[in-house]
Formats: sequence, C-alpha cells, structure tokens
Amino acid sequence: MKCPRCGHLESKVTDTRAILHSGSVRRRRMCLDCGHRFFTNEIVCEEYPTVIKRDGREEGFDKKKIKIGLMKAFKKCIGVEERVEEIYKKVLAEVVSAYVDKIKSEAIGSIIMEILKASDQVAYLRFASVYKNFETADDFACEFKKISSKE
Repeated sequence: MKCPRCGHLESKVTDTRAILHSGSVRRRRMCLDCGHRFFTNEIVCEEYPTVIKRDGREEGFDKKKIKIGLMKAFKKCIGVEERVEEIYKKVLAEVVSAYVDKIKSEAIGSIIMEILKASDQVAYLRFASVYKNFETADDFACEFKKISSKE
C-alpha cells in the first residue's frame, strides 16, 4: 500500500477491524520507510459475468433487472420487500458461484424460476408468463398443472 506522505510502496498492517454495516475492512497501516501511520478501507468488489442475450448480443450484468423482475412477480403480495431481497440474494449468489465469464440470459431466468418455484407459486407463474412468453390462458393452465402435479 502506497504511503500518502512519502509514496513508499511498502507498509505493514498494525490493526484490522471489520465494518459490519458496509461489509468493508478498515486497516491501520504504518509506512516501513517514514513510519507515517494511515488508514485504508477495503471493500470486496464482486465480479459478475457478461450476459449473452437471446439474439446473441452481449451486455454487462445488471442487478437492477433481476430486482425489477422479482418486484413484478411479487406485485401486490404481502411482505414483498423482504421476500424479494431474500430471493434476489440467492439469485446473485447462484449466478456468481455457477458462472465465471459469460452467462446466457436464459440461464439467469432458469435460476430465478427454480428459486421462485420453491418459494412462491404465484410469483413463479407471474415470472414464467413473461420469461416463457405466455400468449394464452392455456399456457398458464399448462404451467400451473406442471407445478401443482409435482407436489
């Protein structure tokens, strides 16, 4: 770590404390050249894969799109914020752990559908109606039969 006073590139850590609310780590350091003491705040930067869309385009991973899709799936449900946040975190964890460089948008949709299927059937059907492009009531009925017959 570069010393802010003399610019020397080597320092030693004298104290480390985790900052709970932000998920960061605060370290007290001492320059090995001039002895100046200073603090650094370190945060973990999560890397998300590039998303390959159905038409072949590539775009950066956008966490907001997942949250928006989940909010629409849970529209008018009671306690929606907590449930959406819980599922949102599960989806992000699954995406980060399962895929390294690139992921197809269909795979992200499948991850969301599997998590929704296990937690809320109504939200699952709402999400599936968009994800699978339902066009008729028969599409809903067919998907409903699939999830209700597995129980």
